[in-house]
Amino acid sequence: MHHSIDQLMHFLPKVRSVRVLQLFTIYTRYLIGGAFVMAAFNMGKLSGPWTPGFSAEQLEFIARMGGEVRPIGELDPFLQFWRVMGTSGLYWKFIGASQVLAGMLLMTQRFAKLGAAVFFGIILNIFVVTVAYSFQGTPVITGLMLLAATYLLIWDLDSFQPLFRSHQRVLAVVPASGWITSPFWIWLGAVMLAVIVAEWLLRINFLIQLATSFTIGFLGLLLFMTVVRRKE
Repeated sequence: MHHSIDQLMHFLPKVRSVRVLQLFTIYTRYLIGGAFVMAAFNMGKLSGPWTPGFSAEQLEFIARMGGEVRPIGELDPFLQFWRVMGTSGLYWKFIGASQVLAGMLLMTQRFAKLGAAVFFGIILNIFVVTVAYSFQGTPVITGLMLLAATYLLIWDLDSFQPLFRSHQRVLAVVPASGWITSPFWIWLGAVMLAVIVAEWLLRINFLIQLATSFTIGFLGLLLFMTVVRRKE
């Protein structure tokens, strides 16, 4: 067992040196981090009163999804669960704040290791809930996000060695190198976050928010490949 882990630890630096995988990791952090932040904002998890009840954003979200506010006894079990969570007040906002924290940490790139750890715990819980309550189609989305979070944890697995290995067996962490270390990604993440927050405050349509984030990410990649990497 220890020998297998040692082999994995020695193999990880070779994997992290592949530039395509570096870009894949960077944009995986942007993708799932940004999705978490936008979901928390657009589902009304950080707005409205801190007491039980629907916020204005939640009512708007329900309307956009083609739903209506019916008595809880008339709802399917998974909608009953969502209703209880959505009207819990403080706890709903705690969940939203946790999602925003995890997403922001991932998008900063600099603190992405911590973000991946926080994100994994949250998305694992969400995945189990969607499976347990048979959310139609949602387990596929949450399952892919859980898979992405697992990938990010494995990417930085050597940094988490003290959690599962004795002090004597912890190997030295090999510093990252290559494109992934460029400060450009920190600035691009900051721009994405600023735009997401601004669009939420301006009540921009959710689909437009998604399109804007993808556009910024694509333009950022073009800028890096054509200008930044040549200067570095």
